Amino acid sequence: MEDSGILKLNGIITDYSIWDDTIHLCAVKFHDQFNVYPNILLACDFTYRKIDLYAQMHPDRIKITDDDGNTETIETSSEPYNGLSHFATEDYELECCMDCALAEGSFTLVFDEEPDFDGEPVEKPDETEKIYTYRKIA
Repeated sequence: MEDSGILKLNGIITDYSIWDDTIHLCAVKFHDQFNVYPNILLACDFTYRKIDLYAQMHPDRIKITDDDGNTETIETSSEPYNGLSHFATEDYELECCMDCALAEGSFTLVFDEEPDFDGEPVEKPDETEKIYTYRKIA
């Protein structure tokens, strides 16, 4: 689906134990269809909570990078963990964003060159706020 230069592709997670594979396969399909990888992952709060629950079963994949470029896992970091904010592979990175209108398990991959997040001003993240990224292993 294409809307005002924004590319979208919908997907559904039916088995959360392989949520990362499901999203990755959809991202590859997105790339095949549009010749660009998506940069935004939209899902509802419930879907993100389920993803987070299963992601924590692989704590070595949940990474945080400090200001000096050092990478730690959720187990070794002293930073508070409030859930994933990004999903990354070697080829692309998806920023996790909310879409409360999506049903449980449904997600939308989006490519938006200049996302404005529904007209809300994009604020610079708090300097003390660190982001956790789930790194998918090929």
